Amino acid sequence: MHASHRWTLIGVSVMAVAAFLEPTAPLAAQGDDSWIDIVAPDNSFNFGIYKGEDQVANIGMTGWGPNWGWRGIGSTQRAVGDELNISTPFESNKDAGEVIGLGLRVWKSGPQAVSYSYTLNAAKDVPLTELVATVSTSQAFQAGQAIITQADGQQQTLPLSFGLIRAVPETKKIAFQSKNAGEYDLTIDPPAPLHVDNGLRVVLARDQFPTGTKTFTLTFSFPGKVDFLAKDSDLKRLTKVLPGPDWYPFTPTNDVGPSAIGFEDWLDKPAGKHGGVRMVGDQFKFEDGTPTKFWGTNLAYAGSAPNKPDADFMAARFAKWGVNAVRMHKFTGNKGWEGIGDPNDATKMDPEGLDRLDYFSDQLTKHGIYYGWSHTYGFRPRPGNRARLLAYDEIENKLQGNTYALINFAEDVQDLMIETVVNLLKHQNPYTGKTYAQDPALCYVELQNEDDIFFYTSDSALNACPTYKKHLIERWSGWLQQKYGTTDALKKAWGGLKQNETLEAKNIEVQANPWFFGEDHLPGLQDGERQRLLDNAAFFHEIQNQYYQRFVKAIRDAGYQGPLVGSPWQAPAMLPHYYNLKSDAMVGYVDRHNYFGGGIFDTMMSHPGSGYLSTGLQQVADRPFGISEWIHVYPSLYSAEGPAILAAYGMGLQGWSASYEFQSASGGSVFSQVAGTFPWGVWNVDVPTQLGQYPLLNRMIQRGDVKEGPVISVRRVSPEELAEGKFSFSDHVKQQGDVKSFTGTVPEEALAAGRCLVAFTDKPEPAMLPDMEKYKKGEVITSATGQLAWSTANKGHFVINTPGTCAVVGFAEGILCGLGDVKITLGCSYASLIVTAADKNADLITSKTALVSALARISNTGFSYFTLDKRVIENGKAPILVEPVKATITFTKRHIAAVNVLDHDGKRTGRTLPVTNGSFTIDGASDKTPFYEVVFE
Repeated sequence: MHASHRWTLIGVSVMAVAAFLEPTAPLAAQGDDSWIDIVAPDNSFNFGIYKGEDQVANIGMTGWGPNWGWRGIGSTQRAVGDELNISTPFESNKDAGEVIGLGLRVWKSGPQAVSYSYTLNAAKDVPLTELVATVSTSQAFQAGQAIITQADGQQQTLPLSFGLIRAVPETKKIAFQSKNAGEYDLTIDPPAPLHVDNGLRVVLARDQFPTGTKTFTLTFSFPGKVDFLAKDSDLKRLTKVLPGPDWYPFTPTNDVGPSAIGFEDWLDKPAGKHGGVRMVGDQFKFEDGTPTKFWGTNLAYAGSAPNKPDADFMAARFAKWGVNAVRMHKFTGNKGWEGIGDPNDATKMDPEGLDRLDYFSDQLTKHGIYYGWSHTYGFRPRPGNRARLLAYDEIENKLQGNTYALINFAEDVQDLMIETVVNLLKHQNPYTGKTYAQDPALCYVELQNEDDIFFYTSDSALNACPTYKKHLIERWSGWLQQKYGTTDALKKAWGGLKQNETLEAKNIEVQANPWFFGEDHLPGLQDGERQRLLDNAAFFHEIQNQYYQRFVKAIRDAGYQGPLVGSPWQAPAMLPHYYNLKSDAMVGYVDRHNYFGGGIFDTMMSHPGSGYLSTGLQQVADRPFGISEWIHVYPSLYSAEGPAILAAYGMGLQGWSASYEFQSASGGSVFSQVAGTFPWGVWNVDVPTQLGQYPLLNRMIQRGDVKEGPVISVRRVSPEELAEGKFSFSDHVKQQGDVKSFTGTVPEEALAAGRCLVAFTDKPEPAMLPDMEKYKKGEVITSATGQLAWSTANKGHFVINTPGTCAVVGFAEGILCGLGDVKITLGCSYASLIVTAADKNADLITSKTALVSALARISNTGFSYFTLDKRVIENGKAPILVEPVKATITFTKRHIAAVNVLDHDGKRTGRTLPVTNGSFTIDGASDKTPFYEVVFE
């Protein structure tokens, strides 16, 4: 990609950045009316329909045996010649010989048509639920409608999203009328019934397939010519190996000794030297008043308690590579890979595992690294805890022993987890001589991980455990008794009760699904139906607070006085979200989780404030804020932007206090051998685009180079507004697993301009909304501090311009970024290029040396992908290959003595780069490194 404009920043301010934009006309998009129907690389029963390079629809096949037992259908056979002919058995009940033979023939049946002929045969009657051909439209092509013509000539109209759940009688034709793709048709011969559920299912067999053979032919007709691609040669032609010939291998050793890049001298040793960590307003400060921020990583399961040689190495490794805090995540699981817990009693730890935790905690402390506890995820009572629980067997048999979600209602389970944490806090570490409660290196304790009473899992957990549900209903009825007094008063408030419900019987049904309290449902209700849900939400808020308050008191009584976190999880938008956020703010500082990506070419650069940065819209006034899990999910190639965004905009402009990227591995290696693996290696901090940037970014953070911005927005929430479920603003939350985004009346892009807060007030007050016209000029949002500027042009990039750090991150090829005393011009499409003063109490004018990191994309060797839908074909192997970054860097006010090329351990190689008039060019293709040291005269 080539730059479509040039962007020059004058002096140390970027407030006038828009004045220096010189746009040029972009290339016109080339239209393409051709269609492609192509077999999926991983399953020849699946197909993609493309218009040009855009996927319009998906064709597939699936089935369910009796009682909705899913059966996978797949084949790797390819076409021979112009037709695809494949077959596979559908084993409804293999042991009983109840098998349907499936045959599929696909061919180009006309210049503008492709036909799919499904043949089913069975030697005996086969019971099943359904066997279907599936048709779904891609999200980008769901604007429009489908006209369904039944066999009897009647018609139905459905949206192209096919999100409605319904059955349609025998159908002979479907006209897909897409606003973006045009009209294409599907005919079904003979007609077959449809099942609509987030896509179309053409029902080929249902309930029982009789002995014999049936054939159904589905023909797609397109408005233009279509190519059918199903041969191996077709797929190979559309498969691309990602790394180019100039990408170089990343080959660090496990040397954790002194280096030019090392961060260890920045750490005050031991951790706790300035006293324990305390919350002071919206900051963390040590007991002696020294402010601090934590830039760290996660360790999970038993990785938080490594063996002693690994513990020594890991502490030194983290210190060198810019980590000043570690989040120990879910380490209380059962002895083994899950953690260090006692197999019989969940409130105790295995002695040998606890000794490893003690030793590692001491090693971290000695290296100046703090550690926080995210002790548990999905608390699991053990057999020795049976007598202390209302219904141990329900938990063990119905929830597979995992009390996730149930714990928010079950006080007996809460007691066990509270005791677990208190026992740990009171345990004296023999290596430090202190209990954990006394240890100033313990920088926070989280009450529970990724769980809260207002999440969707609550309903199913309660329904699985009738004893606990009955107990909750009794508590709910008692709460209503206290509020309303009598059943008649309750009926009046709610406009009636359900059959047989009375306060005296303590049987008022509770709604545990928070969707009913959220923005997608509650606003459409009125009067008594609405009041019932408002009461239900208020009750949940109170019992969550009671749980948290008991937990906090027990921790404080154990002697720990440091920061606490309620839960880092979220709730559906509006009422549930603000009840949950208020509960967390009452506990301590607010912490959240968010992830981004998963697609090869996913990037946050074109949307300022998007992705996990949008999590900042949950920051609460007068509370520190942190994000303890985040990363670009592998195989997202543009992950180098992530740490830079979080460091500059999160820890800097927004004033966040803590960041823990997810996750690092324990053991004896500094970096991973590969960039990522599937399915469990998709969160990987230990790669050059992540950990490799930490030593520079944490210098910027600890020195405070990026100044905290002024507050430009406050959404105010009062008890009255919570009770009524009405607010002076609106929010929207989108979630797909761990990947979430937040926006609303306050747009996410406001996070690129200044601080955006939530304030819990005593009485209703109007929201303060951001005036984005002050900060947004054309395609550029300039921060209120003048130190950051984010352009959405040409896929997006941002610049950091501070006395101590200058950087260009994103798609900025050919753009001269005149950052005051440092000027940078990228000579490559994408990069995260950071220049920072190496010295602790200096800037780029006074520091003896400066460090440069230059990273773009990374890849496993041999990594390849399918060019049409960007799926991974081959994940590749070691070593990691690094895309070279080319750039020219100029220091206008410093005389440069040498530019040292550093190796992958951050040490000098003896090689230097030529310098002319304070200017030098880095080129990863020839330098074979992402790291450089600039030595000033």
